[in-house]
Amino acid sequence: MDDTKKIHLLSQELIPVIDELDDEPKQIILEHITNCEDCRKLYDSTVNFEKSMPKQVYSEEVEIKPLKKLVQFNIGLKLLLIIVRALILFYISYSSYKYYGVDAVSSMLEYFRSGIFLFYIPATIFLLVFTITFFNKKWIWITLVIDLLIIIFLDNIVQLIL
Repeated sequence: MDDTKKIHLLSQELIPVIDELDDEPKQIILEHITNCEDCRKLYDSTVNFEKSMPKQVYSEEVEIKPLKKLVQFNIGLKLLLIIVRALILFYISYSSYKYYGVDAVSSMLEYFRSGIFLFYIPATIFLLVFTITFFNKKWIWITLVIDLLIIIFLDNIVQLIL
């Protein structure tokens, strides 16, 4: 196969994407189009096809809205994580109050601390792994800081209240 046939075959393959080519190959194809009738017809039909296609006008202010169901699901998961933490804290508080009452404050606080250690810390670890999996870094840091504050200072706050 001689060079002119090779250029002819390559031109036929590259004419549909001629606008995306670099300058040098584009010039070679355009030179070939001037000499070859078949390639000129193909080029004209490609150009006419592109001109006949309607142009889509995009404004720069177009905002991509996230899927509504996905946003609702995300909010629902965040609320579920908050509710689970609140229910665990409520269970620990209620059971320590119900078991010891207000009269034995020191025993109740010790039961409260042990409840946080036995129930809240494992649940927090699981919920943080869940949070790392499904949420962004901001939400991870917020929940981590809140959980640490609860683990470290909640028994002191309860002691001040009682």
